[in-house]
Amino acid sequence: MPQPDIYLRSYPIPDGMAAHAAAVEEDGWDGLLFTDTQNLSMDVYGSLYLAAAATSRLKLGTAVTNLTSRHPAVVASTIATLHHVSGGRAHIGVGRGDTALELIGVEPPSAGTFERQLDVLQTYLRGESVDADGFASHITWLPLPGESKVPVDVFGSGPHVIGAGARIGDHVTATVGAEPDRVEWAIRTARDACAAGGGDPAALRVGAFLVVCVGTDEEALDELVRGNASISAHFQRNVTASLSRGDVAAVDRVTGEYDLYHHGLEHATQAATLPDDFLRRFCVIGTPDECIARLHELIGLGLSHLVFVGASRDVDHTVRERSDHLLATEVLPALRQVT
Repeated sequence: MPQPDIYLRSYPIPDGMAAHAAAVEEDGWDGLLFTDTQNLSMDVYGSLYLAAAATSRLKLGTAVTNLTSRHPAVVASTIATLHHVSGGRAHIGVGRGDTALELIGVEPPSAGTFERQLDVLQTYLRGESVDADGFASHITWLPLPGESKVPVDVFGSGPHVIGAGARIGDHVTATVGAEPDRVEWAIRTARDACAAGGGDPAALRVGAFLVVCVGTDEEALDELVRGNASISAHFQRNVTASLSRGDVAAVDRVTGEYDLYHHGLEHATQAATLPDDFLRRFCVIGTPDECIARLHELIGLGLSHLVFVGASRDVDHTVRERSDHLLATEVLPALRQVT
């Protein structure tokens, strides 16, 4: 089995970004991805350019941006420029854009609309013409001779978005938590959609977005990941059919109390409602050996890549970066030994 690519999902904080990105590269991560939620964080592209200038190998991108507040032509031009200046290292993760859109009073697109947005993005990235209400719209400087197209990674938790990613995206990243049966369901859903669309399901790259934190103090780990776990739980609100009754109740509580302006914060009301047992199943937290065993099991299902996020957005950045470094040194080497 090929080794999976392993990305760190972090935050677009430009202050100190050069040192942060260089440290992430030195720690052996394959890529560094940033959130894109304009009302909660600084703009993502400033941090991406700073990270590109400070690194030489690291793949750089979003996890995730959206195609509603950022038009597909704007996204294509911006990410292709990063791809050019970084020597082909750009990697764009896209989703429906729940929080980024809701915080400006815009309803996220339906799965069908999102699929059409994806198709438009891919068409622009290939340098081909998009039919914009009868007008042939294209980016004149794409494709660039000798340069690859930016890969589009579609993040989704439900069958319709996962299916859209399998048919139109270059990669799919499932945001369904860390329980093997849920991840296996997402992989199967993606491969079935790929086959139904005429693609080769064996060639489809399917990964997982996972909340991961390593250590020996269970209570401290719970608090570090609680904010990010509440985001992932909230994403399950429309796909609860395969969850247990207790987990449905936990997701319903998170959704009912969700405060968009405290999205991803450790002490948000929605984060406090998550039961400890849910956290420990839905996330990968524990000693290095415990985390390695759980991640090996997930990789064995056929995952091509993993996107890890650790401590919540409001955790002190030195604590968060120390936690990510511990994960890189204690867990990543063992994952590289997958055969």
